[in-house]
Amino acid sequence: MGELFSQGQALMVDGLSADAAPLQQEARRLMYVLVERDPDDREAKRMLGSVLYGLGSTLVSARQPDKSLEALTECTAVYEELRELGEPDMQPLIADVHARKALVLADLGRGVSAVIEADQAVMTYLDLGAGTGDSPLFLDLARVLSMNASVLYDYGDRDLAVCSADWAVRFYLAKRDAINHGPLAESFMHGRYLRGSAAIAARVHTQQGRPEIALAVGATEVHSARAMARTNAPVDLRHMVTALVHHGLNLREAGRSDEGAELIREGRELDPSTAAEATRAWQSLTGQSTTGPARSPGMSFAAALAAAARKLGDDRVPSVLRDLAFDPADGATTMVPSLRCEEQTAPAVATLLAGLCVDLLDDPDPYSAREAGILGREAHYLFAAASRAQVPSMRFQFHDFGATWARMLLALIPAFETGPGGAVIATDLAGWLAGITLRLQPIALVDQVTGRLVEECSALVERLLP
Repeated sequence: MGELFSQGQALMVDGLSADAAPLQQEARRLMYVLVERDPDDREAKRMLGSVLYGLGSTLVSARQPDKSLEALTECTAVYEELRELGEPDMQPLIADVHARKALVLADLGRGVSAVIEADQAVMTYLDLGAGTGDSPLFLDLARVLSMNASVLYDYGDRDLAVCSADWAVRFYLAKRDAINHGPLAESFMHGRYLRGSAAIAARVHTQQGRPEIALAVGATEVHSARAMARTNAPVDLRHMVTALVHHGLNLREAGRSDEGAELIREGRELDPSTAAEATRAWQSLTGQSTTGPARSPGMSFAAALAAAARKLGDDRVPSVLRDLAFDPADGATTMVPSLRCEEQTAPAVATLLAGLCVDLLDDPDPYSAREAGILGREAHYLFAAASRAQVPSMRFQFHDFGATWARMLLALIPAFETGPGGAVIATDLAGWLAGITLRLQPIALVDQVTGRLVEECSALVERLLP
């Protein structure tokens, strides 16, 4: 067993993920044999969980995300069983699996589920007190915040993404000495997460017009990217070129032309094509593109809320919803959707957002569908967080809140289904709708209105899910 695992790890280090996966699959098979022989052996189950987690990571590198998700789902079940048996220190391991699943789901395009998995990982570490400087989980939280920022940047609110990225950078810089003097493998791991967080922070601050912050965090990105590029791995070199060009362009915009030109020149000499791509991406962020955006700029929740007030009327957006928006540059600590409000009030807040979403979907303005999608997803995240936390109102008033949740998804899913690139999101949401519908079915037996809603939801789910 140990030999199989070691061989697999060695192949992973050499970048041979496809060759490592079969070895780890065999290790998984053998671990299940051991567990079946002695179901009470908790250490064997811990080892099985570790093998499954490692296999999940390997399969991602081997470009087999569906199989990775299967392995990580198995891993979650193993760790949850150990936690229920009273095995200590399982919560951080479970949180790590949620964070890894978030990245895999994002890779599959299932962004809604990815955001919820990342949210759960961050909240677990915060509940464990990992945000205090003397916590042994401090760097683990930094790593998970970096992963969370990555998921949110692609599939969530950019304000949440940059807040999460900013805090990851702060945490990493606070422990820079410990990282630099730690084991080399761990130093490089944390260095890559720092580079990723700094990159997201620099881009969002650039896009949102905060040049001073963008320059500060951009310098951190360049520094960490240079350190990671010492591996001479092509992916690390491309990251460095992108960082050099983006930071150079920001320096040039800030009037530091000589410094900026030097970095841009260095990037172009190292990799002209990557430098050109980075230039186009920066132009898209700053609205200077002449050939169309290289990447969708991503609308923030605050902007979508403002648009709803403008189109539907100020009275349709009460202060409780306006308070959900925040300034990422003002020391905000709202890093995941479930931190927008108290969990006890989340169902009521989500209900208000769901109403805005449905009304915007009826608005004739073609851009309203995009704004509805943003507000609807945020409502979905709050409903899901309240359900996960077993908030009493979600348990005992599900006939109200669950029905509102279902009606919103019933209206929102077709909008994603017909929108550009939204088919996977529609299917992802349909999976959630299936679960909500199942919980509503007992109510449907005694309430005709709920019964008709369940019929509509079931028809949509059957059409979208195999």
